[in-house]
Amino acid sequence: MVFKYKYVIKLFLFLSIFFLMINNSKANIIYDKNNIIITEIDLDYYKKIHYENFNEIVNTSKAIKNLVIIKKLVNNLKKNNSVFLERIDKDISSEIDLENIKSEIILDINRYFKTRIEFVYNYIKNDFKKNDLENIFESFNNLNLPLSNNNCLTIIKIVDLKYNSEFINIFYKNLRTQSEIFEIPIDNKDYNVCINEKNREIIDNEIFKYANIAIEDKFNEFIYAQ
Repeated sequence: MVFKYKYVIKLFLFLSIFFLMINNSKANIIYDKNNIIITEIDLDYYKKIHYENFNEIVNTSKAIKNLVIIKKLVNNLKKNNSVFLERIDKDISSEIDLENIKSEIILDINRYFKTRIEFVYNYIKNDFKKNDLENIFESFNNLNLPLSNNNCLTIIKIVDLKYNSEFINIFYKNLRTQSEIFEIPIDNKDYNVCINEKNREIIDNEIFKYANIAIEDKFNEFIYAQ
């Protein structure tokens, strides 16, 4: 990638010992149609991963619908794009031993999220524009950030940079260059904008959510075209 999106993505493969070791055959089956079987454990796992990554509580009916879509996607990938699926599995196996995943659909959930995140990354890399960043900043109530004139060793003042064009320009540029240096002129003086980890995570999360919505149509095309 052109830039490192280091805060936004929580680990999709956050598999607890409970989910890794439990035998899914002993779980209650809640969906069994067209060779797709979903258990209560699968449902609970999906809800957990969905919340971890989108900060959204998904209801049971929507979660089951999403799980069916996930299973269809993976089945179609197995038939029509096995090379892509092998690459996704290789990425997953670099983080967790696939043999420890006792539920096929839990593996498929991770395959789905890995695939979707590629679409998000590609959107941010190739299609994310400066006006998109402006829209994101405008969604904040404010963007109060500290300013310094000595590389953030001391703070001079806190300024709302929500509509500051210089800050928007440098932030957008830094997304592509991976630079963490934010220097802007205000009233003919140059200042360092001091962005701590918490503030950066807030901004990056909003960029991710924005991109995740933006790729919806293209991602659905990919799912149903398989």
